[in-house]
Amino acid sequence: MLFTSLTFVFFFTTVFILYWSAFNNNLAFQNRFLLLCSYIFYGWWDWRFLVLLLCISVANYLIAILIQKKNNHKPRKLLFITGLVINISVLFFFKYFNFFVDGFVNLTSSLGFTVSRFTPEIILPVGISFYIFISISYLIDVYQHKLKAVSNIYEALLTFSFFPVILAGPIQRPISLLPQIQNRRSFNYKNATDGLRQALWGFFMKMVIADNCVPFVDDIFANFSHYQGSTLLVGVILFTVQIYADFAGYSNIAIGIGKLLGFQIMQNFAFPYFSRNIKEFWKKWNISLTTWFRDYVFLPIAYYVSGKIKSDRFLLIKTDYLIYIIGILITWVLTGLWHGANYTFIFWGLIHGFFLIMFHLTTKPRKRLLKRFNMSNNNLALIFLESLFTLMIIMVSWIFFRADNVNHAFQYILEICSMSLFSIPISIPNNLIILIILFFGIEWLGRKQEYAIASLVVKWPKIFRWVFYYSLILSIFYFSGTEQKFIYFQF
Repeated sequence: MLFTSLTFVFFFTTVFILYWSAFNNNLAFQNRFLLLCSYIFYGWWDWRFLVLLLCISVANYLIAILIQKKNNHKPRKLLFITGLVINISVLFFFKYFNFFVDGFVNLTSSLGFTVSRFTPEIILPVGISFYIFISISYLIDVYQHKLKAVSNIYEALLTFSFFPVILAGPIQRPISLLPQIQNRRSFNYKNATDGLRQALWGFFMKMVIADNCVPFVDDIFANFSHYQGSTLLVGVILFTVQIYADFAGYSNIAIGIGKLLGFQIMQNFAFPYFSRNIKEFWKKWNISLTTWFRDYVFLPIAYYVSGKIKSDRFLLIKTDYLIYIIGILITWVLTGLWHGANYTFIFWGLIHGFFLIMFHLTTKPRKRLLKRFNMSNNNLALIFLESLFTLMIIMVSWIFFRADNVNHAFQYILEICSMSLFSIPISIPNNLIILIILFFGIEWLGRKQEYAIASLVVKWPKIFRWVFYYSLILSIFYFSGTEQKFIYFQF
């Protein structure tokens, strides 16, 4: 069920009432009730997905306990590797099997061999990338003695399937979620109202902003060869708005729901489009995924490579630069693949990896250049130009992210760069333009908070505060677009 559906409203209202009334004084019952609700929520999509989730969860629960019990390094390592293989194999089969089979067939065909193509119809379980990553982080943290394997199976299963975050994150790691599950939770009015406020802003982002962009984005990208460059540029701008409002909107709803249930879920977006450089952008966009790849992929790779290179330079490149380049490239290829089995996502990852490397290599020369021209780093013109350049990089990368294939993406970009860019684009409804401007205006005003309206209206007089809240609610009912699935459900 979608967060934005009436079914979910009825579901969560029932959960909230029972959770804080019938089970309020019993932590064990609260956890079991949440586990049941999580399985109902997840199984609502397809009960077969629920069977897979349950099997994966039980396997990780048992393997972690066995790792915890072993004192000898070799059996612990063997169990750990076994757990990783199980999780990665499941993810590979459901998400990447056909992609790599097709790649192998195309490679052999180009070499002159004929291989029959076998691509079974595999249904991608919703949210599989998210709960597999949660499972992997649990095994890693138990193996590295950062977290004790939980013996209570209900607490373990809830950790892997907590319904606010299971479908599209944030990727709430067990090391932070599990202690909240194990400790008694009591209703807190302040946290609950904050959760309602954040969820309301998330619903506005998704239903009013993102969903209204969808028809234009889908049409322009599906028929890009029939449109001129100016319209294609509008399509990129609208998709840039859509994907942020959609994914950040989901995260705000999930975090708000968590607060209503007494949980603190990590912030996943911190106003990324206001970033000054690509590194800052990735500190603010999909924070849970970025920090996951940093901690479990980039840093281990960097540590491993640094142990293999003993000299200060390798192939005329400074060792520290080389370590960073290798780590970033591998990390961002995997980040791209995580998003989907398509070369477009690999290109998207490589674009961000390339500009992260360029930013790293130019940091010191940039400082010297500013010093030479006696220019402050806080120069407003410099901030504006760097922010604009960063946003342009992001928008180009979104073309690959949204395109059906790499050729489609390059043709799209070439048409934007043609003289047709200066033609008149298709008309976009004025109300949508106004709503988008108002949306980013509020985001800008609240950019230093956890979410845009976290404290923006809290200190206003009560009457103005409630006028604002009811305005958001009415806009959701009046301006909401056709109900759309969240973009990140496909990942």
